[in-house]
Amino acid sequence: MTLYQASYLFAALLLAAGIPFAAFADSFKKSAFAFLRSTKAAVVFFGGSGLWFLYILSQLGESDFGNIKGVLIAVFGIAGILAFFFLDDFLSVRGLAILTLLLCREFLDAAFMQEPQSRLLMVSYSYAFVVAALYLGALPYRMRDFFEYLYAKPVRARIFGAILCAMAASIVAASLFYL
Repeated sequence: MTLYQASYLFAALLLAAGIPFAAFADSFKKSAFAFLRSTKAAVVFFGGSGLWFLYILSQLGESDFGNIKGVLIAVFGIAGILAFFFLDDFLSVRGLAILTLLLCREFLDAAFMQEPQSRLLMVSYSYAFVVAALYLGALPYRMRDFFEYLYAKPVRARIFGAILCAMAASIVAASLFYL
């Protein structure tokens, strides 16, 4: 992925997350809270992220894990499947956290060793999302608490959405200086 592709994908994802909060805050509230314990969302986010992780693991060379790569794939695959049965509460949030980490890995790889200093805006946002994903992956119920805070006053959800949209716009603006 090139730096431009990573920048525009990141901006598109921020817009996709920000617009529902900014423009449709009241009607999006029910969907936001339903996401937290949704089985369908867990299958999409956790299942998809787990498959992506297993694919990355399968592409590692012998120098990374030697001859135990197959064992690791089996262990993580079985753990992912068992999570659906024994760790199903807030599994969609954990899946979103894993997806965020994997996406940020791609964004950071695209920006690695690139010349333009304006790439550092995307890198900074990526690291902020990494910290948030690690926090929410460990304590997924905090996303429920965050939604309760956002929707305690409807203007907060709109401000949050506007911040995400402004972040997207700033990444696109910074990409104009990549030259």
